[in-house]
Amino acid sequence: MSEKGASAQKTVRKLHELGFTHALMIPDSESRLLYEALENDPEIDLITPCREGESVAIAAGLWTGGLKPLLVIQNTGLMEAGDSLRGCGVGPKVPLRMMVGWRGYGGATAGKLPIDSAYTYTEPLLGAWRIPTWRLMSDDDLGTLELMDQTAAETSYPAAVITGYGFNP
Repeated sequence: MSEKGASAQKTVRKLHELGFTHALMIPDSESRLLYEALENDPEIDLITPCREGESVAIAAGLWTGGLKPLLVIQNTGLMEAGDSLRGCGVGPKVPLRMMVGWRGYGGATAGKLPIDSAYTYTEPLLGAWRIPTWRLMSDDDLGTLELMDQTAAETSYPAAVITGYGFNP
């Protein structure tokens, strides 16, 4: 198994292969290197909304316009965006593609206390919305992006990968 966390550069190359046109993200400490890689990428337009719920609505609008956006959102932002996800993704069956940063995963799996409650709610919350989910924990898992993308396309329903570690260069 490769080191913890996926390479930001390899992740962006995979996003190119899959034809993503936009990435919507509010940078955080764990996705900082991915944000920087996308910010410097001439092919994928980076949009930085004010709130996560806004990013869901923008992504749904981009998809409606024939484009292919990726939501990069931390699990706490996913919680904040719940109503927007319900109204702009789950309800109308918009195939939103999401990369969810699993804040608290590293500490919880290392046995550090207290456990960040955001960690404990991430998978159950995605499960409650019946959003298919895969884990992207290292470069070995980059194929999960393709599974997420295909599932969203085939079901016309949101799908997600969860990243448990920060990105590497």
